[in-house]
Amino acid sequence: MSKPRTTESYPQRETLDPRAHILPIWRWKWVVVLVVLLAAGGAYFLSSRMPKQYVASTRLYVQEVDPAASLNSSQPPNAPSAQSMQDLAELLTAQSITTAVDRQLGLPLGSRPSVTVSPLEGANATPTSFLVVSATAHTPALAARVANAYITSFLAARRQAQAAEATADVHATQRELAALADTPANAAERQALLTQESQLRTAAFNPSAGAQQTNVAVPPNAPSSPRPIRDAVLAGIVGLLLGLGIAFGLEMLDRRLFRVSAVESQYRLPVLAVLPHSRKPQLTHAGRAVVPPDFVEAIRALRLSLGLALGNIRQRTLLVTSGLPGEGKTTVVRDLALVYAEAGESVLVIDADLRRPRIANLLGAPVQQANAVGLTHLLRGEVRGDDAVSRVLSDAPRKTGINAGVRGARGGPPSRGSIDVLRHGEQAANPVALLSSAAMIDTLAAAAQRYDIVIIDSAPLLAVADSVPLLNMVSAVLLVARLGLATRESADRLHALLDRASATNVVGVVTNDLRGAYLDEGYAYDYRSRYGEGGASSSVADMPPPLLPSDSR
Repeated sequence: MSKPRTTESYPQRETLDPRAHILPIWRWKWVVVLVVLLAAGGAYFLSSRMPKQYVASTRLYVQEVDPAASLNSSQPPNAPSAQSMQDLAELLTAQSITTAVDRQLGLPLGSRPSVTVSPLEGANATPTSFLVVSATAHTPALAARVANAYITSFLAARRQAQAAEATADVHATQRELAALADTPANAAERQALLTQESQLRTAAFNPSAGAQQTNVAVPPNAPSSPRPIRDAVLAGIVGLLLGLGIAFGLEMLDRRLFRVSAVESQYRLPVLAVLPHSRKPQLTHAGRAVVPPDFVEAIRALRLSLGLALGNIRQRTLLVTSGLPGEGKTTVVRDLALVYAEAGESVLVIDADLRRPRIANLLGAPVQQANAVGLTHLLRGEVRGDDAVSRVLSDAPRKTGINAGVRGARGGPPSRGSIDVLRHGEQAANPVALLSSAAMIDTLAAAAQRYDIVIIDSAPLLAVADSVPLLNMVSAVLLVARLGLATRESADRLHALLDRASATNVVGVVTNDLRGAYLDEGYAYDYRSRYGEGGASSSVADMPPPLLPSDSR
């Protein structure tokens, strides 16, 4: 017997499938959905209860930075610079303008809405000659009134300043005229001063603000904040990112194996068969045990793989075990025995799980009393082997040898095989002592001489030590790993245990309960969807009776 495969002899699979990143999201999808709903719902609830704010805006077109400065200058005004526009924005919200707005609107102290003034930028962030005045208030009408009031107060202040400057210049011009003698020599200069005085008087009576409001602020139709739907969407996006982070964090903490490739990598063994998730893994038909349609091709392929692994060994004894309880080893034993019988071989199933025996009932053996004769009585020498064995399936006399089921000389179909069950017997106080005894070795040797194959259903290796002595007594060991139940730690412990049993021939792993095969197509056996319903029947009525003794083909 050969030593079990190790990490060095069986390299781990390297997967670069990007779809593997979808698996944690799908597995924890309800956590992600819950986080998104909580974030979006909380944001909507809080936002809908906040006071509403309305924003009204207007624009101011600036022609001259300081219209009063142009009174004594004959040069045309230049376009305002970016710095000039920024200075005007600061002046527009100065204390004098704010006080004038409060007086104009009659606003009480401390209740004034907020106002922002900013230069309007053109294409490529180039400065323009426009200022945008935005007012925020708790009502649409008040927001529009405040925005317009700031513009009108600012323009009024500029006109007032220009009128005062022009009036002062008129008085200065009149003093110059009074000081200049009215002589023909001063006629031209006096005419210029008179013209200047006339212009200044015009500017004093009709001052220019050097700017104008291009549009009047109107009350907005909808509040700018809060916006519950927008806030809920933004919070939902943040919640989605947070939920994805939580999902990947939970995935890192979850040590269970969910992919076939992960089982193959962690167990350091080849996967010989993959069984999909089934609602009825122990199917019966007309009172007889049958292999579920979803399992048929996988179990048949498993039998062929075991045949290759066992080679030319004539005494074939197979121990089926697992690391943890509930991984489906008894179901594999049941279906494997049926497939061997389908192939015309004689099968003995030994129920060596002395703590939780189930295989006899799953194969349809007659119900017996709790202390019925079985393996424990046989190992104690209390009964003979034939007295402890029950026949559960047979269409032909009991056969021996590995050539059972081969077509006869006349070319007829192979005859059906048989399945015998060696029950567990009564409860034993020390199962390890019984299973490690010389009587167990002799029992297996005798059974291997009489049957084509002996399949042993045993207790989980990591739960109890009952099955450990059997590891070195059999021709091969088959492990069963259930996706979602097997963990990385259990796989490592199981590998270390098998590695210490140096004479153990572990041929591979059967992966059970595959869900969502989109990440493990290479291991699937769903031939019905690829070759039609002929590969494996989809109903009990159409099920290939190969697994029923009444069938012949």
